[in-house]
Amino acid sequence: MRTDIEMGRQVTGAANPTVLYVSGGNTQVIAYSHRRYRIFGETLDIAVGNCLDRFARVLKLSNDPSPGYNIEQMAKKGQKYCALPYVIKGMDMSFSGLLSFIEKRAEQWIQSGEYTAEDLCYSLQETVFSMLRPIARNAFVSTKWR
Repeated sequence: MRTDIEMGRQVTGAANPTVLYVSGGNTQVIAYSHRRYRIFGETLDIAVGNCLDRFARVLKLSNDPSPGYNIEQMAKKGQKYCALPYVIKGMDMSFSGLLSFIEKRAEQWIQSGEYTAEDLCYSLQETVFSMLRPIARNAFVSTKWR
């Protein structure tokens, strides 16, 4: 993870970046200042990438080129937002409850016609972003003037 951030610092020339680090194994909001890293918030359980990958398996989406990419492409076609639960505790977040909720209901919603698979991908993606946005913003505001 540190090397990913360092590479980004070198490429962008950012001296003290605030980073939203999202992967299959990690989800963290990290700031770099005075030659040190500070983790402002992180997942309490599974990472965003893991959440998306597991939901892609529920929908039986291809791994080619990647499950997350395929969810993103389907989300672009979603037309109806399904309210999903989310958990933010201070600057930390939890994705397992969100995933369990949508996993348990996806098949029923799709079969009943209440939502399409595209709607569910759109809803999952938007809910995840809604969780990450305020945490990243708060970290940025906390470090901007220091």
